[in-house]
Amino acid sequence: NQNSNTSTTTSSTTTSSNSSSTQSPSSTSTASDFTSIVYNLDCVISGTVGNNSYSGGNCTNAGVSFGTLTIKQNPSDPTKVDVVIDLAGDNVHKILDVSLNYDDSKFQNNAFEVSSSSPYDVKSYNVAENSIKAGPYSGLDLQISPKATGPSNDGYTATISLDAFDLNPEDFDFQDQLNKIFAAVHIGNYGNNPGVSGGNSIWVGASSYYKAPPPPPAKVPEPGATGALGLFAVTTLRLMKKNKQFRHQN
Repeated sequence: NQNSNTSTTTSSTTTSSNSSSTQSPSSTSTASDFTSIVYNLDCVISGTVGNNSYSGGNCTNAGVSFGTLTIKQNPSDPTKVDVVIDLAGDNVHKILDVSLNYDDSKFQNNAFEVSSSSPYDVKSYNVAENSIKAGPYSGLDLQISPKATGPSNDGYTATISLDAFDLNPEDFDFQDQLNKIFAAVHIGNYGNNPGVSGGNSIWVGASSYYKAPPPPPAKVPEPGATGALGLFAVTTLRLMKKNKQFRHQN
């Protein structure tokens, strides 16, 4: 099983340390002090970047970004989470597969449900704890394959739910068995560099992330300001009535 992940955020990057823990499944989760986790697709599992080819069971930083994978609370149902992939370039590449990790101590091959409201529905998904492959890389937990019926499905969003469980983004804040990557994406329509169209594909991973803070609370008008607005409205209404009476008399 994976280790639980404790994260310390510094500026826009996150340094992660791992320590073993055992937890029983629960129907509730503690509230987050952030709204989303943004994973940087910053390493290559297998494929070509420029003139350099990568393969094997590792994820190598090639000095380029392939985009982001964001896990956030679903805005319509807070018991679900959304997975949003935004690749480099402007609708250039196809998203072929998305692989994630979850907290093994909580879920242990539970029956997750995956859906999508985007034009590219879910073709298939597979839950196989520590056995999902991302190309030659093995050890992830959950894989989602969208339908790719058009030239590009960049910006794809999938929604993950689990019956009787309140999912939160931090439930997926875990590295694989090798403690190297948090997620992986299989990119098609790839031309050997991020944002360049072509006939190849590449497997990339996320070895770093940052946490987006929640938006500031909405401002509530001060009692004095509210009273002033009410007085203004009453005064305006009286003036309108007087003006109406004056026109009637004349």
